[in-house]
Amino acid sequence: MLRKISDASQTPTRTPDDDITVLQTDRRVLSGALDALSIHTIILDRSGHCSHVSPQAKTLLSQSGVLTIRKDQLRRTPSSRAIADCRCAAGPIDIDLDLQPCLDCVTRSAATADANSTTCSVSVTGDDGLCTHLRLSPIPVGAQNGAADAAALLVIEPPSMSNAAELQPDAALLLTPAEREVATELLSGRRPAEIAQRRNVTIDTIRSQIKRIYAKLGVSGLVEFMASARR
Repeated sequence: MLRKISDASQTPTRTPDDDITVLQTDRRVLSGALDALSIHTIILDRSGHCSHVSPQAKTLLSQSGVLTIRKDQLRRTPSSRAIADCRCAAGPIDIDLDLQPCLDCVTRSAATADANSTTCSVSVTGDDGLCTHLRLSPIPVGAQNGAADAAALLVIEPPSMSNAAELQPDAALLLTPAEREVATELLSGRRPAEIAQRRNVTIDTIRSQIKRIYAKLGVSGLVEFMASARR
């Protein structure tokens, strides 16, 4: 009798086929959830390849003059320019045609349990002055629920006129990554309330960040900030 109870409590042996089934199911669930949000998203695997492109992102890329997908790899066009707010380099850096090293950095960091520090923002600007913003976020191992090939999530913001909304390099070096993003939003003409909504924080948080930005740059207000910080 004891032997029968022991046998009944044994966990069924897991096979490679079972792992593949879980992987495919979880990836479909994740992809379906993102597609339902109607946002421009791409799921990247650990090698930096595009494992899923949402319908909205496909439409956007088909109309884009700065981004394309070749052999499952996201690339920018030779005539465009890409600048990343690189947290690893502690400042803005130029990015090559393959959008490296950002893709490698973010997908590698997905192997860690806490990868928030390696979230990356990239701005790609074409000859026409249109600027497309990319936000790369790692998917930590603990949050993948079996979808082991989903290493990073890339969200594409539809292009808008850049309006020269780039910080002076000297000014950017004085700010934290979060402050640089807020400063760039200000340069783009967005109001504090709009910035707060876009960043999903309170308006008081944005106002505090703006005060710190002004103090670090030695300016007294928005007009002086716009004149001194714009690239």
